[in-house]
Amino acid sequence: MRTTEPNGEPPPPINLEFEIMVLLGGSPDGSSLAFAAWNHDMSTMQIDYDSVAEIYDLYVTADYDIPFFLEEARKIDGPVLELTAGTGRLSLPLVQAGVQLTCVDGSRGMLDVLSRKLTQRGLNAEVRCADVCQLAFPPSFRLAILPFQSFMEIVGKERQRQALAAVHACLAPGGRFICTFHNPAIRRTQVDGVLRLVGRFPTQDGTLVVSGFEQGGHPVVTRLQFLEFFGSDGQLRSKQMLPMEFAFIEKDDFDCMARQAGFHVLDLFGNYDRSPFHAERSPVMIWVLQKEESQQRQAADGAAHRR
Repeated sequence: MRTTEPNGEPPPPINLEFEIMVLLGGSPDGSSLAFAAWNHDMSTMQIDYDSVAEIYDLYVTADYDIPFFLEEARKIDGPVLELTAGTGRLSLPLVQAGVQLTCVDGSRGMLDVLSRKLTQRGLNAEVRCADVCQLAFPPSFRLAILPFQSFMEIVGKERQRQALAAVHACLAPGGRFICTFHNPAIRRTQVDGVLRLVGRFPTQDGTLVVSGFEQGGHPVVTRLQFLEFFGSDGQLRSKQMLPMEFAFIEKDDFDCMARQAGFHVLDLFGNYDRSPFHAERSPVMIWVLQKEESQQRQAADGAAHRR
């Protein structure tokens, strides 16, 4: 998930209501009101990735899933669709490996960064700004991927169904869709309102400290992420707040939605080493779905077999 994961280390204690109030431009006397307003507004917001596009690569450095997706893409003879491509964390390795890639994201700012990287490296990929729930591609892709557990950022069953239908419509008959998200049984243990450090990341002239806390989880989680820039002298230079929202998705619910959208399940892995999913132990769910062949193609295949 493009929401960064806490590492469990607590940063120095802060007054969360005061911090939120300051970043929202309120006054000390209105801190509780500002906190309540933020918590209420989260239910309708979209994550503003444009606001962090130019600094995103400083603190999102995960590469644990890249070998998995490289192996999957190499099996495909044809175009591949990457959803929530962001700034190219996965896109660049795929294009460098020769994958015919189309990159989609809802953030123009993130895609501008990706396009710049592609140009700098002399690489080519189609880059398109679009909502995952409202894709407009012909049914030509042999593989679609939605990596980094980002399907969880599609909040609400109606939008989740729309996304599955939109991806299904983009796939050629027999095409595959790899969709990933966290196992709620494991990830929910971190949703407790405790401020946790994500990490400290070097910048050109100091350090970026990222921390955050999460609330809810049944199924929607609201997360408030702090990005604090310190100079080489250790002094705080600037601070940014990124409100975020995502939803836990239970295994049976996703299985039902995927089948209703016209997919059948080929595999369900519990980690990127392809180990089987275990409800009580696996950190993630990695669904490998396949678009069912059309009735016309099935009939043609059956006729050919009879001949």
